[in-house]
Amino acid sequence: MPAPEERLELGRDAEAAEIERAERLADDAGLLDRTEGRVDEDDPPAADAAEPPFSGELLEPEGLDAHLDPGLRRELGERSDGLRPGHGDIVQPRQSRGGKRGAVSRVAYFRRIDDPNRATGLMTETQRSTPPPISHGTVINDRYEIRQSLGKGGMGEVFLAYDRATQQPVALKIVREEARMPGDDEALRQELILARSVSNPYVCRVHDLAPSPYGPILVMEHITGQTLHTHIRRKKAQGGYTSDEFRRIASDICQGVAAIHAGGLVHGDLKPGNVMVTSNPDGSIGKAIVLDFGFAKERARLSARRPGAPPDGGTPNYMAPERIRSGGASIEDDLYALGLTLWEMWTCRVPEPGYKPRAKPMRQQIMFDVPAGLSVDEIKQIFRCLADDPQQRLPARHLRFFNPVQLTTNPVQVARERLDPGPPPGRSAQSAFTPAAQSLLATFATNAPEFVGELISLDRPTLSIGRRGDVDIVVPEATVSGHHANCKWQSGSWQIEDLGSTNGTYVEHTYERKKVVNLMHGGEVQLGELRLKLVSFAKESPHHKRARQYLSKRDGLTGLLLREPFLKALDEEAAFSEWIEQPLSIARYEIRGPNRLVSDRPTILEMLAFRRAATRVIELTDMLLLSLIAVTGGRAGPLRFAVCMTGPGPQEARNLVEQVVGQVQGMLPEGLDLVASIARYEPGMSVRSLIDP
Repeated sequence: MPAPEERLELGRDAEAAEIERAERLADDAGLLDRTEGRVDEDDPPAADAAEPPFSGELLEPEGLDAHLDPGLRRELGERSDGLRPGHGDIVQPRQSRGGKRGAVSRVAYFRRIDDPNRATGLMTETQRSTPPPISHGTVINDRYEIRQSLGKGGMGEVFLAYDRATQQPVALKIVREEARMPGDDEALRQELILARSVSNPYVCRVHDLAPSPYGPILVMEHITGQTLHTHIRRKKAQGGYTSDEFRRIASDICQGVAAIHAGGLVHGDLKPGNVMVTSNPDGSIGKAIVLDFGFAKERARLSARRPGAPPDGGTPNYMAPERIRSGGASIEDDLYALGLTLWEMWTCRVPEPGYKPRAKPMRQQIMFDVPAGLSVDEIKQIFRCLADDPQQRLPARHLRFFNPVQLTTNPVQVARERLDPGPPPGRSAQSAFTPAAQSLLATFATNAPEFVGELISLDRPTLSIGRRGDVDIVVPEATVSGHHANCKWQSGSWQIEDLGSTNGTYVEHTYERKKVVNLMHGGEVQLGELRLKLVSFAKESPHHKRARQYLSKRDGLTGLLLREPFLKALDEEAAFSEWIEQPLSIARYEIRGPNRLVSDRPTILEMLAFRRAATRVIELTDMLLLSLIAVTGGRAGPLRFAVCMTGPGPQEARNLVEQVVGQVQGMLPEGLDLVASIARYEPGMSVRSLIDP
């Protein structure tokens, strides 16, 4: 029999039907050389033909197994499992047990090719697993033509490519293949589905995920511009950013991050290198676009398998303290990275891992005094993002910067933490009663604080409420009468009818008792000293959990911070005042009546007046200070509260408080007064002592 390394030529005859079938399969595969030869069955290839070692793999079409000589199979190596059939047939004399030459048969074969340039598809396993390096002109998946490399990141390398199908430039990210494990592709696909749901002009669009010989590829929008990292270095040579340039870039980044978080995603590697800054035709700054988002889990999987890499795939220079300690990307970590990204625009220096900008006064660290052209609130937002306590960091959706083109002081734009009543009921809920579609949330109870946060399901169109055990809704508040009122459903709203209760029923913007109250979605009613809010969420739902969290740190009567959370917020305000080297004033307000003692228990009238006064004082202070974030205000006693003001000097703060008191006094019932005083914080003082007169 001929040696395996001998040249094997193709033969064809009338019995080639099975061979042709194998060739059709190979044609579909498109991998092998199609050169054909012929040899007579009576004249097999010469055994002494000198040839280089046979480099192909033995493949055979279905049905020809019986004709393949066992010795030849052993010599060539049987590696056909899972591979596609090749072209042509081997003419191989079949030998008997005695070693005599028998009948000639045909089997499929790979022909050895002398010219390696013609050996497309005739690769060994090693060659097949290592495709040629990507360079200019490389075409991936017969669609994406590589133009140039744009850089490398934690997940792989990014290339500029031309999409032949859409005839548009795209960015291709080749995800690292060397450390991928079973299940990674499905996990990456799930992340892609979420990433594609984010549609925002300040977020890079992710188009597709596809397999390729180089590993999974992410097809993304191509953005012309330069990274913020490069942009910062160029502006450094030009004297730094102007305040308006900073505002423009900061506002865009915040909107992009807010959109990512609103989609339920975490970026996980936010930094100047993952923000692209475009330019307008006149050379001015266009917009800032957040890149490489939505794949925090994929980065963590890949990073965990690379020796020496961060355990969860981020960049340590921009990680929050808790992530450096324990790992794990989160929304709070993104906010810290956002603060450091904007901070770098002031310092023009990459922060060291674990660096804390709040440890020293701001002006001792920055290179260019960009903050000099910013408002106090704009600086405070960045300071809050850099807080060690994740709970003190402001959500990205609440971060605001003055529009350099159009300034507005509309107080509606000030983002405040509010108690969300859930989505309003639809038309079906207004036309017919639906059991448990709405509920009453207890937001305040003077004598039963443990009842605050409880949800009362409205499962019948008519219900009675009171303190007695025989009513439908039993509440533990002592100021509620035994059978205080009846609740009746009416076209999506509820009618509360007072049944002659001892302490009365009240609504917003009035101090008078009400016989009948129409309670609409999101509205509140007060029975004695119990406040109830009409909501549309169920018990233990995400909305309910958020409502409980809100009521655990805020007063359900006024919306002010409770004492302990307020004291913690005061410490934060004092730290900011020292960091920015600006004065801090605390305005202290109190509701007083004739012959009232501090130890006296507030009446219901005083409670209602206190609620209206506190709400209006906060709104007016925000408006007069041109606030971008809500001022810090908290409850300091039964009828006392305090508000922090950073920036105004002593006289300016006094004038502001006088204006506020003058406007709020007219809202109070006769006989009650709003009294105010101002305390000034000095570095080193205990700020907690300032809230008590």
